[in-house]
Amino acid sequence: MAPPYSAARVEREKKLKSVLTFASNLAGRFSPSHDATLLDDLHTQLRGLPLQASSTVAAKQDELDRLGTELWNLSTRLRRTEVQPNGKTKEEVSGQNRSLCLLRVFSFLLLDSASGQASKGRERKNSIRLLKVALKAAKVCIDNSELSGATKTLERAADYQEALSKESDEESVEEYELGDSLRLEYFAVRTALAWRQDRMDTAEHMFTKCKQLMRALTPSSAEILADLLYEMGRGLLVKRDYELAIRWLERAYDVLSEQDAEALSPETGELRLSIMQSIVQAYMKLKTPEARNKAWNMMQLLEADYEEKMAVSLLKLELLSYADAIDSDQFYTVLHRMIRSVVLNDRNFKTIMHHIHKLKDHSNLTACKLIDELIEVRLFGEEKDAWIEKAVITRIWICCTSFVAEDALEHLRELLETVARNTQFPLSPHATHAAQTLLWKQVEATYSQEQYIAAEAWCRICLLPLFEKAGDVNKSKIARKMILCALARHDFAAAREVFSKMSDTGRDDRVTRYLMYRVGLRSGESDFMAECLDLVCRQSSKDATLLYACVFEAQVSGNRRQAIAALGKVLDKYNHSAPAEIHLPALLRTMARSLKSELIKDGVLNSDIMAQLCTLFEGACNQAKASRRRPSTPARDQFTAGEFEWFSKNAYNISIQYCAEMQPGNLVRLLNVCIEFIKLLKEQGQSDRSDNLSLRMLFCDFLAACASVTLARAEDNIQDCLQYYLQARKHSQAFRNTAADTVDKLGESAQADIIAKHFQVVKLELEAALKLEKWDDLDDLFDQCWKYKDPDHYETLADLVLVIQSCIMKANLDGKYQSKMLSVLQKIVNMTWRQTGNDIVKLSRWLRCLFQLALTYDENISLKCVDQAAQIAAARQGEPNHYPSTELEWLATTTFNHAVDYYIQENDTKCKVWGEKALNLAQWAEDGGELSSLLLEKYSGLTWQDDE
Repeated sequence: MAPPYSAARVEREKKLKSVLTFASNLAGRFSPSHDATLLDDLHTQLRGLPLQASSTVAAKQDELDRLGTELWNLSTRLRRTEVQPNGKTKEEVSGQNRSLCLLRVFSFLLLDSASGQASKGRERKNSIRLLKVALKAAKVCIDNSELSGATKTLERAADYQEALSKESDEESVEEYELGDSLRLEYFAVRTALAWRQDRMDTAEHMFTKCKQLMRALTPSSAEILADLLYEMGRGLLVKRDYELAIRWLERAYDVLSEQDAEALSPETGELRLSIMQSIVQAYMKLKTPEARNKAWNMMQLLEADYEEKMAVSLLKLELLSYADAIDSDQFYTVLHRMIRSVVLNDRNFKTIMHHIHKLKDHSNLTACKLIDELIEVRLFGEEKDAWIEKAVITRIWICCTSFVAEDALEHLRELLETVARNTQFPLSPHATHAAQTLLWKQVEATYSQEQYIAAEAWCRICLLPLFEKAGDVNKSKIARKMILCALARHDFAAAREVFSKMSDTGRDDRVTRYLMYRVGLRSGESDFMAECLDLVCRQSSKDATLLYACVFEAQVSGNRRQAIAALGKVLDKYNHSAPAEIHLPALLRTMARSLKSELIKDGVLNSDIMAQLCTLFEGACNQAKASRRRPSTPARDQFTAGEFEWFSKNAYNISIQYCAEMQPGNLVRLLNVCIEFIKLLKEQGQSDRSDNLSLRMLFCDFLAACASVTLARAEDNIQDCLQYYLQARKHSQAFRNTAADTVDKLGESAQADIIAKHFQVVKLELEAALKLEKWDDLDDLFDQCWKYKDPDHYETLADLVLVIQSCIMKANLDGKYQSKMLSVLQKIVNMTWRQTGNDIVKLSRWLRCLFQLALTYDENISLKCVDQAAQIAAARQGEPNHYPSTELEWLATTTFNHAVDYYIQENDTKCKVWGEKALNLAQWAEDGGELSSLLLEKYSGLTWQDDE
């Protein structure tokens, strides 16, 4: 069985071989293609280091030392080149950094293992060498949060620190001081590690060890110690442990303060500055009066040593901001110094602007003064347009959001003019938009408060040359606001001046012209008003709001003529619609009253006004009917039964009042409107007034039929003439239908009137049918003539029948039409001659005409005419209203002559019939029997065939 010591030796040799093999191959694993398992392998190897002293290890002492040195140098080289991302993830970069940290630890432990094998391993020089390596490795580990590696390194470095603490007669003063300096640094690093491990009691203990070695503090070691203490203080400050942070930061400050400033390196000044800044910030965070005083004391030291530093100025601004009430003068002083001294770059410019923004909340006057200085003192010389634009916009923003003084607007204007002169270019479109957005808000605010002079002043700012790129649309909008201000102040000359300076596009804009229409109304410029109104109308293709506004403006001003003119434009353009917020019926009623008030001037009816009035009522009717076709909407709710009644009644009253003076065409238009509104009323079930509505409709249809026939008779154009007759027929038929349902409900006098009108419209309809050549409609129309028997009106009907008969004959129509005419005329004669008091002269003429017409068509009718004439003559003989002698003689003579015609034709039978009729009629001639004797003599001389 092998001795025990042999197994242990084999194990040590195996372990040593593993370490040496790993160390030999380690350099190759730090290639660009980093080994992913390297970090874990390093951790594994570190757990077995350092190697225990043994003869086996001692035999490899030189190789361990060599490998440790080579790997240390490798880590140094790699550290200098630093790890670059080169497309690597954050985790990969962090892993490589930790690998480098552990490489240093591994190198140190190799050197430590080699050092521990010789008797000189704890010699002072070797201890100094290894302690330096250990401290560097520990620092790197602490910086990269590889605290386990740092801990292990410092644990091994404790032996070397201990070795250096022992005095030796052989060492020189320099070596002794170097040893103490390294020991001091060792405890400082231990302090930092304890802080990293969140073991502040250990950190305090280690710092106590440091203080015991302060005598060995050199300028370089002081810098290292101060830097470590500063990092601790900053870390605690970040964790908001302000009191503890102050303790460590002041320790760092004290370390540097105890050194000769000239002996320190140039970089120490920046470290000292950072320490002092952090102390001030920590005191500020405590927010106690005592802490605030200490912060100011440190601030005074900072200003004494680093006044030119921008960071110091910023810190002072921050300290000023923490006060309960900011000292605007001190704030101004600091920023003023910064503006004049700092090197301007984007970062510094933004920083200055940021603090000016903060100052604005406490003293906007001071903030404006600082921006003015920044622009005038620095920015003009920097040739950075973006900075100037940002400064200008900020200046405008401050002035707009907090009106600081009465002359602030004037100062702003002067500044903007100065900027324009010095830059010689307007602001960019983007900056111009931002600036004018701010200015416009101020314009609107002052205008809404009725501060019209101030609003105009803001508008003038908007139109300065610096904002040349505002665009014509925006410039016009601003100019219009100035016109509104001038209108509000009744300064019409100022409004015209603003208008004259606008561009052509701006001047011709419909909103501009609407405003100038208002100006013209108040200044009495008729031609200019007409020009503006015309442009508003031409440009109002979809929205009638401005045209309606012109109407209202004219009404408010009391200028009825202009109101009517504007209304005319509206009616022509928009077919009587209105914006949703306007009550359309009320608007139309108002316009109707205005037009009606202008209808009669100097006793004469104005035809143009009447035409506009007709158009207005027609438009109202169209809108009313359209509203009925919509679902429930505001427009439908506006047109109520009351509105229908108003428009119907007023159209009717105007028609009746001016029917004799107005043109028939306008009369028909008004009457049609009245009829349509009556229909709407009936649709809504206005039963309580249905009789009145029916009477109104009867009169409307009657007048419309009469007026339509009048238009037709006067029209030369055949097509138009026929259209008028069609209208006449439509209204006549409507009258007859309504009368049929109404006449029985009326009183005696009203019935008589309706019957008379019924007969009249039937005659008009007959005339229309004649002109339209609707021959088949004549039968029904003639039947209507006898519906209400009233011979007093048959006179004109007879004349009309004669005209129709002549037209039928000219058209060479079928005989049935002629027969109908003759029967109608005969019926008129039959119904008329029996009436007492009738006009025998007219009756005799009708009989003559009927006789003559029937003579060539139906002799029986002619014979009846002779008999009727004889009866009438016999009945009225000796009376004043007797049968006219001339008519009687003509009829008797013509009858006898017709008998003679038959005699010549040798038709004795008919000759005798006609001859006897003539003799019978002639006996009633009131001529002393002369005609009768003459005819009898001639008749007696005739010979008949049967006599022979």
